[in-house]
Amino acid sequence: MRLRKADEMEKYQSDQSAKYGFIFYTLSLLIWSLYDLFSKGNSGWQFTILLIGSAVYFWSRVVYSKKMNS
Repeated sequence: MRLRKADEMEKYQSDQSAKYGFIFYTLSLLIWSLYDLFSKGNSGWQFTILLIGSAVYFWSRVVYSKKMNS
């Protein structure tokens, strides 16, 4: 089975889906960790997952931006 390249509309839809998915998971983990922080006194693993996920996202943006510009 051979995969074909995505056209511009498919790329746009994929980018929008990834953006909204990232926003959803980020807000969910942030709200959950803040709830645990105020109710239990610690932020739990969800805050660590949020920080690692955000770091991976922004690091990959930098890497891909440098690849496109060079």
